[in-house]
This record gives sequence, C-alpha cells and structure tokens, in this order.
Amino acid sequence: MRHPDDKHFCPLMNREIFWGGVGGCVEVQEVREDNMDMELLPEPIDLNKAEKICEKCRWYYVTD
Repeated sequence: MRHPDDKHFCPLMNREIFWGGVGGCVEVQEVREDNMDMELLPEPIDLNKAEKICEKCRWYYVTD
C-alpha cells in the first residue's frame, strides 16, 4: 500500500515526486480526471502526454 511520502521517478515530470501531497502523483490524477484545476498544481502538465504516460506507469494506484 502506498504512503503519501513514498517517492517515485515520474516519467511525466522527469524527476522524483511524492505519491501524495502538493504536486504529487495523486494530484496529477485529480487533474487528469477533472476533479481539480491544473492551476493548483505547482507546475502545469501536458494532459495528452499525461494520459499516455500515467496509464503506462500506473503508480497512482494505491495497491499496485
């Protein structure tokens, strides 16, 4: 099971990010699912690129 402080190399951001927290993997998924405005992320993301990368990475899932 993931913890908000777990870190992972994010191919979308091209750096290590936290699973939870501000700008973390979970927030990127919230933006992708249109549950959060992208303006709340610390840096903008390319949603088309995120769709491809995040679905391949799948680190945003809690139990993978």
